[in-house]
Amino acid sequence: MSESLEQAAKLVDDLLQAAKTGAIIPVRLAGQIEAIQQALEKAKADEKTALDAASKAAAPVDQEAFMKDQAGFFGHAIHELRTPMTSIRGYSDMMVSMGSLNDMQKQFMEVIRTNAKRLEALMQDVADMNKLRAGTLKMTPRMDMFKNIALVTEKQMQPLAEQLKHTMTFEIPSGLPLLNLDGDVLARALNKLVENALRYHEGEDGTVTLKAASDGSTLVITVQDDGIGMTAEELTHMGEVYYRSESELVRSYKGSGLGMAVAFGIVKVLDGTIKVESEHGVGTTVTIRLPGMGG
Repeated sequence: MSESLEQAAKLVDDLLQAAKTGAIIPVRLAGQIEAIQQALEKAKADEKTALDAASKAAAPVDQEAFMKDQAGFFGHAIHELRTPMTSIRGYSDMMVSMGSLNDMQKQFMEVIRTNAKRLEALMQDVADMNKLRAGTLKMTPRMDMFKNIALVTEKQMQPLAEQLKHTMTFEIPSGLPLLNLDGDVLARALNKLVENALRYHEGEDGTVTLKAASDGSTLVITVQDDGIGMTAEELTHMGEVYYRSESELVRSYKGSGLGMAVAFGIVKVLDGTIKVESEHGVGTTVTIRLPGMGG
């Protein structure tokens, strides 16, 4: 395990032990959670540096083996980090539900819950990205209707839409091509696209629309928003690992820079294509095309 991951694991373990023994000091929690996140961010940066070095120094076959080895290593490390993080989140949820906290304590606990969720999302993104780059992402293809997959994304993204006070609309007609793929994996990609569309919007009352249509035996999915949009330069970086716009609004949300890269990677392994069109200050439209059964 790398030094950064070892540090993150130790910090998580210390926090978990404190939670179990009742030794948590509320005023220190936000800093402790932030330290864990910084350690994971450094591990992510260290991985990129190692991969870049391997790309320059190794032959293609060696690089492929290195990528798979790295994916296995990070998968194990993230699994070890995820277990105590789940406990920390569970303890914080339990403490809030007990109803005996004062306003300041409730604020501390909300910081813990928010940062725990961010860490869980970061660990999932890192895990997915490593598996995609190594070609080891496990999928279970099965026949499915797109409306079932869209319902999963709608259910999971609705709380965020309500929190940000935006309107989210899903337009899924009948008669769409049947799919033979892992619907859960596709839903993860759609979640990333819808989340971006919801977050990067100035003010409230934004609109995000997910539509589906058929083009012969091909399923066409569009995610459209009326948010801040992107410049021509920003569009050229779509799908790049760790890329984040310099926009003040984008930087105000502490994302990982992996969301779009994960979405692009998933669509690719599903034998689909993805296209992004955007106008700065007007909005963005992402179009995915996926082969249906019989296509």
